[in-house]
Amino acid sequence: MQIVKLDTITECNEYFSEETLHPLVSLIDLSGHDKHILLKPGFYAVLLNGMSCCQYCGWKDYDFSEGILTFVSPYQSLNIDLPGGGCDKKSFLLCFSPDLIRNTVLNAHFDDYTFFRYRQNEALHLSCCEKEIIKTCMDGISKELHWYVDEYSQALLASRIDLLLICAARFYKRQFITRHNENEEILFRTNQLLDNYFFSGIALQKGLPSADYFARMLGLSPAYFEDLLRYEAGKNTKEYVQGRQFDIACEQLLRTDKSIADIAKNLGYSSYRNFCILFKRLVGYSPNSYRTLN
Repeated sequence: MQIVKLDTITECNEYFSEETLHPLVSLIDLSGHDKHILLKPGFYAVLLNGMSCCQYCGWKDYDFSEGILTFVSPYQSLNIDLPGGGCDKKSFLLCFSPDLIRNTVLNAHFDDYTFFRYRQNEALHLSCCEKEIIKTCMDGISKELHWYVDEYSQALLASRIDLLLICAARFYKRQFITRHNENEEILFRTNQLLDNYFFSGIALQKGLPSADYFARMLGLSPAYFEDLLRYEAGKNTKEYVQGRQFDIACEQLLRTDKSIADIAKNLGYSSYRNFCILFKRLVGYSPNSYRTLN
């Protein structure tokens, strides 16, 4: 597959034979294009792919299939696989420069849209209703682009893009619901990884595992893993790991004759003293008293 690197919105428009209406943002109708490329854009990109059977977008038999929405940050890879003519399902590519959202309300909370750091196989699968809402958002962006550029253009375009991203965030939450069973399996595997991490002594050598560690072991992006954990367990990675670390500590206090210092050390606690302080704060007893009382 051909790798196409496009640094600017203007270069992108030229590549897709699109008129440049604004130097910092473009909405390209990909219908009729026969493209099979790996795009590396120097800007943010949102691909609405009407072809819902793309294997690289992580299609599952329980997902909606009216379209796929993919988000990439600058210089991430975006697989664009379009069949050209003969397809009645339209695809669109929204491109916008980081300069467009600078000093706007969108910029203040843009990092909340973590799906720009997902892998393409973690894309959003849309229902018919969701797809129409996204297309309506894109129509609003298109109408603003066809207005002449003035002092209000940047704020209005940023706000219309923000609306699309808010809708996408809402639909991703819905997708976590429809993928609940698969997510539970991921959590089960996460717990297995955690137990192995602690019982094998890795924590003693390397400290506590990060989201990057779990993502690598599970074949996910760190951002997707973090969001899944927040949705399914209500915790971030650090909180989840520390919870399991503490549970194992309690089990070992009750079921083994290991010293408290060895338990703390082997589980990766920074010091025996810190472990005792944390334990008493959470349980109400010192580790020694907890062991004696139980």
